[in-house]
Amino acid sequence: MTITEIAREAGVSIATVSRFLNNGPVKEETRKKLEQVIRKINYVPESFTRKIISAPSDVTTIAIISHSMTNPYASEFAEEVATIYNSRGIVCYTVYCVDTDTEYRYLMDLIAHKVNGIIMHDPDMGDGKFELYNRIAQRVPFVIIHSFKGNIGCNSITVDQDIGMKNAMEYLIGLGHKRIAYVSGSDGYSFRLKEQIWKEELAKIGVTPPEQDSIKAEDVDFEKGMETARDAVLKYLKDGNRPTAIFTANDIIAMGTISALTEMGMSVPNDVSVMSHDNTLLASSMHLTCVDMKIRSVGIASVDLMDYAIKGSDTTPRHISLTPSIIERCSCRSIVK
Repeated sequence: MTITEIAREAGVSIATVSRFLNNGPVKEETRKKLEQVIRKINYVPESFTRKIISAPSDVTTIAIISHSMTNPYASEFAEEVATIYNSRGIVCYTVYCVDTDTEYRYLMDLIAHKVNGIIMHDPDMGDGKFELYNRIAQRVPFVIIHSFKGNIGCNSITVDQDIGMKNAMEYLIGLGHKRIAYVSGSDGYSFRLKEQIWKEELAKIGVTPPEQDSIKAEDVDFEKGMETARDAVLKYLKDGNRPTAIFTANDIIAMGTISALTEMGMSVPNDVSVMSHDNTLLASSMHLTCVDMKIRSVGIASVDLMDYAIKGSDTTPRHISLTPSIIERCSCRSIVK
């Protein structure tokens, strides 16, 4: 869509759209109307060409956009990527945004400032994001790290959570556990995927988990999730539920779960086995058995894929899928008799 079409859609002049796009003076009411139109169509200015973005400059700059500053997976990933780039003398920095509008503004600002590459870490893929990211990938070297199955139209990396969750359930079931509670966030693709596999793997051994064994908490991708997970698991336990094992959808949730168990006078793993997902520093510090989401490998793959995108000799998108593994520590015990 052109500036002319945007002006027609918003009912304003072309000059007004131009001022808005260049941060000039625009009435607040008009600004909001234009923002709605531009967000609706995922507009990426045509003037931001690959040639401009790739133009030589004194400093090569790579930006990472992430959704959480307090999620250890996000911060450890960003640190891994930054360490690699800094060793090359390349500036790498991370910006955090927790909503769609902020993310869009950051993306447009990075393009306008001629950043040499953008890495998107685990963004929300709703609201027509595929189309937006594909358009941006045509303007600037772009890599996306995501959690869902299937390829998208730009360079991408994923860790196969399907395999990871199946291996986790097979591990717990192999230890003799049949009542396994599952603690996750209230919404999100990866949470829903894990819950589906949790049910399917228990069904294979003839177990239908009671509804209350799927425990939901809010804001579990952020530090606050430790508290919300603790409260949710504590209520579950106070209601008289006694699983032999609990699987948590990330390490933040695991911390809250262990806090709830401790408050109830229960120990890990003697009373309840706890297995987590991600394998961040939180998991290693608490000696948790968990699904390893290969943070370091994802970081290295991101840099390699960005090198390919910047080189630009082949514009065909590449897709990398990594396989998670199980890290055994001491938070799970066998109950096989």
